[in-house]
Amino acid sequence: MEPVEILLLEEGDPNSGFRTKNVPGDKARAVLIDRGDALTLRAALVSVTHGDFTPNGDAATLLIFEFNFLSVKSARRFTSGMIILTFEDASGNVKNRPEVSAIAPAGSFAINKSTSTRDVHQTFNASIKGNAAGAGGDLGYVWDTSKVEETQHATTLVGMKRLFADFGKDNGVIWTLEEDKVKKQGIPSFLRAAVLLRRKDDVPFRFTISVDTGVDFEGKMRRLLGLEKPDPVDPVELDGETDLEDLGISSLDPSVVDVDLTNMRDMDIGKHADVVLATLLKVPA
Repeated sequence: MEPVEILLLEEGDPNSGFRTKNVPGDKARAVLIDRGDALTLRAALVSVTHGDFTPNGDAATLLIFEFNFLSVKSARRFTSGMIILTFEDASGNVKNRPEVSAIAPAGSFAINKSTSTRDVHQTFNASIKGNAAGAGGDLGYVWDTSKVEETQHATTLVGMKRLFADFGKDNGVIWTLEEDKVKKQGIPSFLRAAVLLRRKDDVPFRFTISVDTGVDFEGKMRRLLGLEKPDPVDPVELDGETDLEDLGISSLDPSVVDVDLTNMRDMDIGKHADVVLATLLKVPA
């Protein structure tokens, strides 16, 4: 499956609900956008691995996604991002809705934490009325206070499971990224994330990706939105006989990676997650 490129449009744009469609008969596509002022989120499903959640138990699937936040000009950067994945049964049967068992990254993370100090200086001026004999006017005095304040700041990443339905178990994921508001160098340019699904029945399921971002256009804050709904991911078609190389999708090899596909519940899926902060480059004109 080739990467999906999602065009991010400014809030209020009539096309901000942008969706792409497959060419009839195709299972995957890459939407190439040539728009000078657009920033692009590149989202790719890079690995699908099927197995058992527990020995002789429910089915399980590990999905690995990669997200790239792309900006051509250094004067424009992503200041925040919220990625939402929602999983559903492909036929709409709520009884077969996949459960999000585990995700990575999960929890709250501070990336490149820094400490800033500043000297807080205050001046006070007080006066006393001269009431004694021979004293006139005001008797004034001034004093200064000074203290050093320290504040910690960092780029933040938060990952959590969510239930996007009226009942049942978690079927969604949210990852949020916020730039360091002091350094103002943008959010991570690359995020690899993993989702472990527990499935009662070995039937097709689908997922929806949406993204909500904050962008700084040369000092002006704007909000960009994007939405993409890929085709169902069919575990029946992605079996041991499927030509995954032809589809561009990899899977974990137990002979290479230390993973027990008969007991995926106990997998350390954090080993398959990663985040990268880009270094801003000053390119001469």
